[in-house]
Amino acid sequence: MSQVLCLLQMFDDNWSHQCESLRSILQGVTSEESLWQGLAYAAEPFVQGLPEPGTIRWQVAHLEHCARHYTEILRKRPIAREPATPPPGIAELPELINRLECARRLLREEIQRLSEVDLDGPCARGMGVAEFVRLVIRHEAWHAGQLAVIRRLYRWRNRS
Repeated sequence: MSQVLCLLQMFDDNWSHQCESLRSILQGVTSEESLWQGLAYAAEPFVQGLPEPGTIRWQVAHLEHCARHYTEILRKRPIAREPATPPPGIAELPELINRLECARRLLREEIQRLSEVDLDGPCARGMGVAEFVRLVIRHEAWHAGQLAVIRRLYRWRNRS
């Protein structure tokens, strides 16, 4: 399997694998649950155009924002200065998930356009293209784990 195909498989698994994926962790999230903020995030500053920090909505909006940002980086590589990517705005969770899916499709298309030779070229943040795409994949996995913890904390919030 080529490196590009391997990266695409990992990228796809982040979203759609039957377990330990973004899709599986987001299944069944209620509106109330999506707005719940753990105490650890209560003092975090609010960022204009993003939901309340530490909420499921924030996690999904952040991932959507990053997917659009990473797509621009791959399109314009190599870059010395990060592109300005506006935040996604505030919305209900189903809309944020839809936006994330759309942004991920565009990001996947950019990854799929890469050749094996492209992977060795410069990209951004002092990284080559292959390293940058691996960062993209790790970043999503990191937030999938945070989503799982938020859901567990929400379920246990009223127990003593």
